[in-house]
Amino acid sequence: MENMMCNPGRLVLSNVEQRAGLNSPKISVPKGGLKHLNILAQRRSRQVLVQCAHQSASQTRERNTPSKIVATRRDLLVSGATLSFVSSNKLQAEAASVSDEEAVREAIDAAFKQTLPPQKAPSVLRLVFHDAGTYDEASKTGGLNASVRFEFDRPENFGLKRGFGPITKAHDLLKNSVAKDISFSDLIACGGAYAVRMTGGPSITVPLGRLDADKADPEGRLPAETLSPSELKAHFAKGGFSAQDLVVLSGAHTVGGKGFGEPLSFDNTYFKTLLERPWNAGGSKMDVEMAQMIGLPSDKALPDDEECYSWIELYAHDQDRFFKDFESAYLKLADTGATYA
Repeated sequence: MENMMCNPGRLVLSNVEQRAGLNSPKISVPKGGLKHLNILAQRRSRQVLVQCAHQSASQTRERNTPSKIVATRRDLLVSGATLSFVSSNKLQAEAASVSDEEAVREAIDAAFKQTLPPQKAPSVLRLVFHDAGTYDEASKTGGLNASVRFEFDRPENFGLKRGFGPITKAHDLLKNSVAKDISFSDLIACGGAYAVRMTGGPSITVPLGRLDADKADPEGRLPAETLSPSELKAHFAKGGFSAQDLVVLSGAHTVGGKGFGEPLSFDNTYFKTLLERPWNAGGSKMDVEMAQMIGLPSDKALPDDEECYSWIELYAHDQDRFFKDFESAYLKLADTGATYA
């Protein structure tokens, strides 16, 4: 009679399993422990269930004795019990992992509460864009990997040390905490998300586990401030980003000193201002000069592009949609070029 025996930590194969091509006599605990054992046992049990089902269907006419029918059903029941056992252990392991990650995230937030005041939020957010902005889709190089800490002497990164200060201080604070192994690249991604949230923007939970680069990324990969909309779209496309991504991520310019509303308020004022185009308005010489100081040349050019304009108009009238799409685009940005442990 075909038989399968199972106890915690050991799975003995039945004849049914051997016919299914599972030739190993048992599953030994591999490197990685019970979590990997659970995954292997789950896969094996599912294979057995499927094999038994096929055999039961094809051999119904041949099996006329009650004992053989009982044996087949018993194989199925034991396989189900095995799957239940390993699934239970897997859930327990996953629950512990989730709990550990929550503790790490809480520690990171606590560190940023001490190191990242609201005034530094625009600089930290700019740091994220300049670190991730070196990504090139064709060569799969660059991206958010903390290489920016080797690139502060580049003209386009002038002033970025101000944004990296809170990251370094948080990294030092976390050395003796549950988040002691956190990377600089994780903290940059989390710092940008924290900056968005603390200034009134959406809450963004970025994945953890990035590895840091040990050298600078290639130069000349950040977009110039004078690019036209078509040039900007082409540049963003090299990083795997769409025109919508370009527009919604540009909405981060709403914080900082670029003249789009309150400097420490993350909202959709950026898009409302682009629709108003105050730099084209008349008035006194001072008014004209002040209006010209709003935003970057590339910001002012975006509404001139029909595709970009449609997204600008949408976000100007729907802040909730802006927040939702910004969260998705930020997660995409924070994942560009990232290498995970």
